[in-house]
Formats: sequence, structure tokens, C-alpha cells
Amino acid sequence: MISRASEYAIRALTFLAMQEEGSFHLARDMGERLGIPAPFLAKILQPLVARGLVHSQRGRSGGFRLARHPKQIHLYEVVDAQEHLARVRTCMLGQAECTDERACPLHHYWKSACDQYLGVLAQTSLDDLSRFAAERPDSHYPLPVPTDGGSGPLGAGLHLSDR
Repeated sequence: MISRASEYAIRALTFLAMQEEGSFHLARDMGERLGIPAPFLAKILQPLVARGLVHSQRGRSGGFRLARHPKQIHLYEVVDAQEHLARVRTCMLGQAECTDERACPLHHYWKSACDQYLGVLAQTSLDDLSRFAAERPDSHYPLPVPTDGGSGPLGAGLHLSDR
């Protein structure tokens, strides 16, 4: 399970991946479209800026945009910026030392589950998510599910830019 911050970061970056390349978007506008409180979204985006995944610009035509092509940004980087994924590998039962040689009762299960989880994050790019959204518009991803049957403002105007 990922944190709410990671979920929001992935949805926001998927949204940016689906916009015209190089265009900036305000956290306030993105938050409104994505159903994410703007101050929280701005806070979530800062570690992504620090890691070079997102570019921010102040001023009249400022906001946020992807710093790299969506094919080059993988979910591992996005989630790691929020959650420091090295902690995922710690012992599930709190053992100070939990290795193959000195394993806790759940070590082999947890090691396998972590490897699988981290592998999916490492192999999935923002391009994969934006293509999913374009191919399956009924999913409404990355937008929240509309409460008005899809005819309201949340379902309008999201597009996959030509690349």
C-alpha cells in the first residue's frame, strides 16, 4: 500500500504527462481538477522538484511541468521521493537483523513481496499510466470519479499530448 502523498504525486504527474509538453500548470488548478487540496499538492511536488522529476517556475506563467519525458520517469522515483523506499526492506516483524541467514518467520514472504512491489514500481513509467488513461477513458484516471455521471467539469479537457 502506498501513502496518500504517493497516490497524489502519481496522479499529479500522470496529469502533467497528459498535457502539452513543456506547459506549466498551477498547483491550485491541478488540485481542483484532481480533487487534491492545493496546499498539500504543492507540498508533495517539492521533493519531486528536488529530485529533478518536476520543474517549477514562479511568476505569471509559472507552475509545474515534468522535467523529463514521461517514459523516463518511473513510479519508483515518484514513490521514493515521498516514502524513502529503502525502509520497505526493513523487517516486517521489527527484527534488528533480518537476513537470509538470520531470518524472522516472515522473512522469505516479505522479501518476495518487496521485490515484486519494487519491481512493478521500477518498471512502470508515467507514459504507461498516461497511455492507460488515454486507452480507457471510462476509468477517469487520473481524475477522481465524477459524481455527476461524467458530464461535469472533472471529465472535460484532459488530453494526451502529441509526442
